[in-house]
This record gives sequence, structure tokens and C-alpha cells, in this order.
Amino acid sequence: MAATDWDGATFEAHRPLLFSIAYRMLGSASEAEDVVQDAWLRARQDEHADVRSARAYLTTIVTRLCIDHLRSAERTRMEYPGPWLPEPLAEPNQESAELASSLTTAFLVLLEQLTPTERAVFLLREVFELDFDEIARSIGKSEANTRQILSRARGRLRESRPRFSASRRESEEIVRRFRHATVTGDVEELMGVLHADAKLVADGGGKAASATRPVLGAERVAKFVLGYARKIHYSETDFQLLTINGAPGLLLRHPIAGNGTYSFDIADGRIRAIYVVRNPDKLRGFLERTH
Repeated sequence: MAATDWDGATFEAHRPLLFSIAYRMLGSASEAEDVVQDAWLRARQDEHADVRSARAYLTTIVTRLCIDHLRSAERTRMEYPGPWLPEPLAEPNQESAELASSLTTAFLVLLEQLTPTERAVFLLREVFELDFDEIARSIGKSEANTRQILSRARGRLRESRPRFSASRRESEEIVRRFRHATVTGDVEELMGVLHADAKLVADGGGKAASATRPVLGAERVAKFVLGYARKIHYSETDFQLLTINGAPGLLLRHPIAGNGTYSFDIADGRIRAIYVVRNPDKLRGFLERTH
């Protein structure tokens, strides 16, 4: 397939896959959309491309663009005020349950432990199940090196991944209990849904009030959550239960506290982590899709 054979329909057929890869790589829907659009422009302009597989060719372009983007953004991430969390995604593409599990905030946070190349290899193999030769071409490495990179990435994530994840129904029930406990100030109920080693991580981006460092331990998390709730006087209607990154979460809309999303890492019937995004720049696209 020569470059002149590209048409909008061919590219659009692959857009969902390309966005899925880019979003998981970058943790930002807006940046992922920019990368996908850039990939389209590059594909159109590459007059010398010998394209035998549109999927493989476009995946390579997107992967390399994402790796370059992550490397150039490294200093920005280091200077980010407070914890950095992925931009919440309101309406993911229709994906299988297997793919949806790799979309959660908890999973994307885990990927932050990997280098850009490790992240690319891990995602392309473990999530999207590409062949090693295709992944090797995408990252410009030998197949042997690609296998070594995957092994290293697996090792770095092995200890962090939960053994048992909750079902959809169980997760929704736990999120509802968290909301009720937060609104009513019920310490006992809140402690009942928190894992002993629970943590809360909040991303305000220096533009919204939030915890400037992770809150660790169930007692500290409960004290932080309920202490803030008492100041704001939440009601149940302030928290909307909806899907965030493919899992049950909460959207906060409050005239005083402002907006925020609450994502949860739930396993073994308890909340292991709460991820709160309050940075208005990261919420803009999410709020537009949930009006």
C-alpha cells in the first residue's frame, strides 16, 4: 500500500486501536488524540512507505511518537506540583473486558514505573498481544532485545499488581459505601471499606486544593477524607456514580469544593487506593463528555 493509497476510511478503521495505545502510553486523552492526528499526517506525507499492513505501520508511528513525547515530557513531570495522575477518561472505546482492565487509573499509575520503551513493549505485548517481530519494528530494536525489555518490565511490575480484582457489582457497592460514609461522616463505615494499607493520591496540578503528597494508611485516609468533607458539607447528589477509565468511580461537582474525579483500586473487597484528580486542565475533556 503506497502512501497515495491512504484514505480516511482506512485510517478511521484503525483509530480506536491507535487511541487505545496512545492513551495508555501517555495517560492523557487530549495528548493521545494529538498523537493519533499527527500519525495520520505523517502517514499521508510518507511517500516512500512500503505498507504491507496498515495496522502494523500505524502502530509503529504512534508508538514512536508516544516514546518521543514521554521522553521530552520527563522534565515537566519532574517539576509537576504534587503527585501526577493520568487524565480521567469518561467514554472509552468499546473494548473487551481484558482491555478494559488495562484502562484503570491504578493500572496506568503502575505503568509510571516503566521507562517509555518498557511501557511500549509491555503494552503492545501484554495488552494488545502483538507479535514480537512487530513490536521490535515499532521500537527499533532486535527481537531478542525486545524480549529482554519485556522481561524487565514484567519484573518491575510483578510485586505491585493486585492478585484479585473485584467484580463490577462488588466495585459499585464498595464505591457507594465510600460515598455514603463520606457524606454522612461515618468513620466506622469508611474504615470498613478501606484496606489497612490504603492510600489516597490527589492531583491538583497546583491549580486546585488537594493533598500535596500521598496520604498513607486507612486511618490517615479516613481522617483526611472526613475532615475535608466536614468543611464542605457534601450531599449524596454532589457525587455522581459513573464509569471512569472503565471502572466504577465518582464525579464530584460542588459549588465550593469544585470538580474532581475519584477512581478506586479495589481488591479483596477493600479499597487499596483512591486517586483524586482535581486539576481543571485534566478535567476539561471529562466534564464535556459527562454533561
